[in-house]
Amino acid sequence: RLAALGITFVLGVNVSSIMPYLVPAPAGPTVRGPAAASAAAASTMPAAGGGGGGGGALLAAATPAMGAAVAAASGAATFCPGRKPYHTILTATGQIYQQWQCRVMYKHWQKQRDLDPKGACTELTGFTRLVASVGARSDGVEEEVPSLFVKEYSGAELNQFHGYRVINRPYSIVQLMATGYWKDHIPEEYVLIAETDHIIMHAIPNTADLGSPAAYVFNYMGINNDFEEIIHRHWRAGCAGRTCTEPAFKTVQPIGPSPVIIHKADLEKVGVAWHETAKALKTDPHAEGKLGWVIEMWGYAIASAAVGLRHKLFDDFQVEPGALSSKRQLDRFTERYWILHYTYQFEYYLDATPCRPWMIGEYSLDKRHFSDAYPPRPLPLPPAGANVAAFWLVNAINEGMQNISEWPIPDRKGKPMGARVAGQSVYGRRRAPWFGRHDNGFKTEMKIMPLIAGLIGSKWSCKDSGAFTLDLLDGGDARHSLKGGNFRWASMNNPEIAKHCPIGACFYLDGGGFAADVHAVQAGGVSTQLVGYDDRMRDEPALFTCDKAA
Repeated sequence: RLAALGITFVLGVNVSSIMPYLVPAPAGPTVRGPAAASAAAASTMPAAGGGGGGGGALLAAATPAMGAAVAAASGAATFCPGRKPYHTILTATGQIYQQWQCRVMYKHWQKQRDLDPKGACTELTGFTRLVASVGARSDGVEEEVPSLFVKEYSGAELNQFHGYRVINRPYSIVQLMATGYWKDHIPEEYVLIAETDHIIMHAIPNTADLGSPAAYVFNYMGINNDFEEIIHRHWRAGCAGRTCTEPAFKTVQPIGPSPVIIHKADLEKVGVAWHETAKALKTDPHAEGKLGWVIEMWGYAIASAAVGLRHKLFDDFQVEPGALSSKRQLDRFTERYWILHYTYQFEYYLDATPCRPWMIGEYSLDKRHFSDAYPPRPLPLPPAGANVAAFWLVNAINEGMQNISEWPIPDRKGKPMGARVAGQSVYGRRRAPWFGRHDNGFKTEMKIMPLIAGLIGSKWSCKDSGAFTLDLLDGGDARHSLKGGNFRWASMNNPEIAKHCPIGACFYLDGGGFAADVHAVQAGGVSTQLVGYDDRMRDEPALFTCDKAA
């Protein structure tokens, strides 16, 4: 920023602070770990300027924060030999689900830029949240997070892609590159393509070169012979008007478009091809059946191979942890990775036992719980004994939320105006209707939870404003004598309601227009009375009481 004001100075560097960047990188095309990659970048980067600027903002806000970053990109390059600034492009849609993630992500981008050991020579310079929204409408947080709004596919258009909204990512990039914003407001020669559920753990060095982007290795995208016919059939899907290589399915790398650091000229080379290839794959039933939910990533990987781009591969560019993460993945967790990608869940019982796959934990940290409402701040910490990644992620999300003064709160204050805040945090999520009928739901609880096993088949005489009977049936169904419809019940171990529904003596009862938390009062290990409370009005008196039927 001083350089942007015409002030130049000489940095006095503490050598010990940059030693991690001087460690030799392993030989070969795949580099492991931030420290090794930084050394590779330092030894191979040619000197690079930050590029030019100018022009007005297009479609949406070019904020003061972005202006400061751009100034840093163009000014500091004169006294930072080998520096290759890059502009972070955070691809997103206009949903609340991605909006709150973007805000947390940007806070951590700012934090790591400011903590970068390279100081004023940081390569983290510009930032743009690229938002695909209906009619390219803004969403009210563009003054906080530098943003550009482009059109998303309409509902009718998405029907041809079976509702697959991820196709908006290459569509957004193609629109961006067609605007003056691409040239006038992104002066850096390189860009990092990031996702909303990324949290930057350390400043990321630019290890890319022209013709050689830097990418993360997705090990679940390995090439096999079953894919050969699909890849060859769609090889030229994005080749109209450009030269492509001959089909060779084994040259396709196990990569997606994010996280990737790429020269702007290379992105211009592959961008349209990526978009067209992803569309062709998604509308091919055979390809969709084979390639699954990462089909847009395959579009990028195939298009890159087709146009002749070879990526440098980094095993530790990011980490995708969960409650079942291996010891190897968690080794040196806080120092090893550049990005945490919280795509997987942290599902735990309250004693910190990890849940097996396809379960909802008594403690359930899953971004999908906050699809249409902001997370309340702060989120509760995981149970003592949960893995290091769970604690790191919760603390990172809380840190982001706490440092956003206008984060929405339950009384509808904050921005965007009127944003809803979730009534639940990470507890009480097991009452999801699908989970109760899943094999890992009630069927598992009846085997491992004495309270549930003891209540199956019990009959109760109850009263609220009137009298009714309640039958707790096998399989998690329940019958209410006065209310029709489907009732479900199962355990509800939730510390947030423990004062009236204690851990180990609580179940939920949902149906008939209400959601109840029910305390099973016990004597000698046997449930003798039920006291139900409205889960939506937790400070109110009991909703009903029940005694064991004769």
